[in-house]
Amino acid sequence: MKLLAGALLFAALAPASLAIPPELPEGKWWKRPRLAAEINLTDDQAREIESIFSRARPELIDRKAELEKRQGELQDALVASADRRTISTKVEAVENARAGLQKARILMVLDMKQVLKPGQWDRLVRMREQLRERRMDRPERFRERRMDRPERFRERRMAPRP
Repeated sequence: MKLLAGALLFAALAPASLAIPPELPEGKWWKRPRLAAEINLTDDQAREIESIFSRARPELIDRKAELEKRQGELQDALVASADRRTISTKVEAVENARAGLQKARILMVLDMKQVLKPGQWDRLVRMREQLRERRMDRPERFRERRMDRPERFRERRMAPRP
């Protein structure tokens, strides 16, 4: 029972950021000069994407707050060892809130996609995939460096800081 409660709690409290549509870099990517240049984003396109984001932001904020509220209610019910029916109702509320947030995000991304030319969109998707791959490789590269020169890392840990 405790294992099930822990699994439910983890699933319910998983950050909403995990639900970000994978097609876009995080944050206001259209305001990053290097990224905008790489996909040949025009000033008009950047303004339109900013407008789409500004229109969607209030709903995204409300839906994220709703999700966090429902997650808190589920956590409270789990801590209080509520009955199965109550937990089931709380889980359903969390998942409905999560689905609403995801839907709002996807519709915003769809609107942004329609502003871009197909080649721009494809380049943006490839850039996102490359960034994700580099991030996944980082821990492995760090471990490899540590294995190549373990004394260097041991000295750093033991050396007092000035």
